[in-house]
Amino acid sequence: MIKKLATWTLGTCLLAATSAWALPADSDMAPSDRQLAAMYWQGHELLKKSDWNGALERFRQLETSLRQKEPASADAAIYWQAYALLQARRTAEARATLEKLRRDYPDSRWSKDADSLLGQVETGSKGTTSAAGDEELAEIAVTGLMQAPPERAIPILRKVLSGSHSLDVKKRALFVLSQLDETAALETLGEVASGSPDPELRAEAIRMLGVSGEDDAIQRLQAIYASSRSSEDKRSIIQAWLIADQPQLVMQAARNEADAELRQAAIQALGAMEATSELKQLFDSEKSPENRKTILQSLGVAGDSKTLAAIAESDQPDEIRIEAIRALGIADSDGSGPALVRIYSSAGSSEIRDAALQGMMIAGDSESMLKLYRQAKTSEEKQALLRMLTLTDSDTTLDLIEAELDSGSKQP
Repeated sequence: MIKKLATWTLGTCLLAATSAWALPADSDMAPSDRQLAAMYWQGHELLKKSDWNGALERFRQLETSLRQKEPASADAAIYWQAYALLQARRTAEARATLEKLRRDYPDSRWSKDADSLLGQVETGSKGTTSAAGDEELAEIAVTGLMQAPPERAIPILRKVLSGSHSLDVKKRALFVLSQLDETAALETLGEVASGSPDPELRAEAIRMLGVSGEDDAIQRLQAIYASSRSSEDKRSIIQAWLIADQPQLVMQAARNEADAELRQAAIQALGAMEATSELKQLFDSEKSPENRKTILQSLGVAGDSKTLAAIAESDQPDEIRIEAIRALGIADSDGSGPALVRIYSSAGSSEIRDAALQGMMIAGDSESMLKLYRQAKTSEEKQALLRMLTLTDSDTTLDLIEAELDSGSKQP
């Protein structure tokens, strides 16, 4: 299910947030599940940075999760995959992704946007119909090699990769190699991942090594990461480790990587992996306030409300406590609501109290806000809570609004 952006814009209306919490201006929808919504906005942050491959990976992960938890909402993730592919000039893949959107979600609210995007794809396409047909035939032929004996298939796939075939055909060859349980296939993927002059092909080979998940593939990714000077290649490897479920390797990057943006990417990947143990270790040892905030956001994505509540109620600096309180709203846990009410009730500053309200709004916890409204002792506090409540759409909130309006109309 999709819900309006109102619950997410509240924080920016009431309190200046860090850039990691800024919302994309050109989007007005997000999944209702807090963890999935966080992935959605992380994808948009990557789009803002023109990190097309990173955004593509995030929206692919989001689609997979949405099809399990909120299948009706997966159309948004598919649309933004197509957008990232088009920006990366991977037009054939963008077209195929938009066709999947049309096929799987014919009544999608993204249909008009998809039609417009498809128009851009068609306008930007350089190939003729005949060339497109030849490319499709080549992709079919390459895919058919999955059924061939490896000793025959691998030399042909290597020839495809070194030849003049399109990028899409070469990517298909990489996928086929990832499905072959042969050392020679992994060696070929490793050669492309470390030595191809095409950065997109390198990124795809790295991803396919992650998809393979073989110990040999993981070791190759470690070697490439250690020797690479390309931040984009390293970012792709972090995503590959995520796909391969290798939290310890991602943890090493988050702890030791010199590039600040790559460290942030690794921390975010740990959140997507729900690697709460690693994130807690990082938080205890991390000195950078910005990285500590990113860790808290990732703990929210991972759903660790217990750790976040402990940090929010500790003697940490207010900026850290406020970030932990907001992250509680994303955590989507039974412990989030009581913790936020407790923090609100004992807050020693308006900033902490406002952050707790923002957390409740992000969590969609109108019941807790209603409880606080009924307990409020001053008109100013009631006004602040009622403003929050008017942004929710629960029946109980509507009843309260109606009662307040009736009460006001009866006053002389």
